[in-house]
Amino acid sequence: MLHHFPLGFPVARAAVRIGAALAFSVAVATTATAQIKIGFQAPLTGPAATDGVSAKVAAELAVQDINAKGGVLGQKIELVIYDDQAKTDEAVFTANKLVGQDGVKFAVSGSYSASGRAAAPVFQKAGVPFISAYGVHPDITRSGNYVFRTVHLGQPQGRAGAKFVGDVLGHKQISVISMDNDYGQATLEGFKSAAGQFGIKILGEYSYPLRDRQFGSIVASVKRDNPQAIYVTGYFFTAGPLVTQLRAAGITVPIIGSQAFDAQKLIEIAGQAVEGVYIVGGLNRDRDSAQLKSYLAEFQKRAGYPGENVGATVYSAIVLMADAIKRAGSLDQAKVRDALANTKDFDHLAGKLVSFNALREINMPMNVNVVKGGKFVHYAWIDDLKLLAPPTE
Repeated sequence: MLHHFPLGFPVARAAVRIGAALAFSVAVATTATAQIKIGFQAPLTGPAATDGVSAKVAAELAVQDINAKGGVLGQKIELVIYDDQAKTDEAVFTANKLVGQDGVKFAVSGSYSASGRAAAPVFQKAGVPFISAYGVHPDITRSGNYVFRTVHLGQPQGRAGAKFVGDVLGHKQISVISMDNDYGQATLEGFKSAAGQFGIKILGEYSYPLRDRQFGSIVASVKRDNPQAIYVTGYFFTAGPLVTQLRAAGITVPIIGSQAFDAQKLIEIAGQAVEGVYIVGGLNRDRDSAQLKSYLAEFQKRAGYPGENVGATVYSAIVLMADAIKRAGSLDQAKVRDALANTKDFDHLAGKLVSFNALREINMPMNVNVVKGGKFVHYAWIDDLKLLAPPTE
């Protein structure tokens, strides 16, 4: 199995991350007569490395599971991995290397929106079927008909958040706090677009940059609002300090977070402060699925911490690509692209992927978790596919 690491990446760390289980997949890959290369980009270094490492572990587990069952079309899957550092220039550079130097025919992004958005046109131009596993900016799939996404867009996440807050919890007087990047603002836009439908009045709206970890002025403003609940968009590494500071200020109302709260690091960072926090769009770890249970057990063994939403979406993206190749019965990229577009009722680790729409966005119910006893516990499903419908153009 071929792995590419950035200059300066310690070989010892790489060996640890690959792990004992991968030795099996390396062995079978080297004895096979040919391999199907899938290019993979993830932020293995830099500020997004926590998610990137989870994504890489999940991608390797998917390949291990596929190859253990005989591979696809009589060949083994081979991951060609690059660190994009969650930077647009690195995403473009490594995408071009995957296409030009490594000759990959298929690719998956285990990175954030900015990286996926930058890399997608490279793969589109080369006619390489490409899946963005968890990047949520709408422009990713607008790059062209070879680009797919296996996670809910920010806007549907936000609309689901509005339904959950206003309809399921019944809270109408809300303060909103949003991260000011692509993900945070797209999710906020979705929430605001559906707020009136569920009788929600936004008392105050506040934003913060990705680098912020001190939220004193926002916390003071929210306290003056005296809301019934607080809706927050952000990543786990911003959510942990923010929730901690809200609770430390004596604000006890329900906090409802966006999908990217779903990471074990949130609980490690914030501890007791995140008890009772809801996450709209997180992974339902309680679902009765043998595949999910096996994945969670293997992920814990490999990574040393519980599985989370980022890894689950990456695992499912790799498995879906292999499934599309199998359904196409060919390595012809146009045929695989068509097979992806015609996917129906695929068993995604997060639930049933009903279909892709014309813009290659998923139609799929959305889970809601609550943090209980230091764990993410299933609380509700948002299954109104009309409400959750992604854009079609």
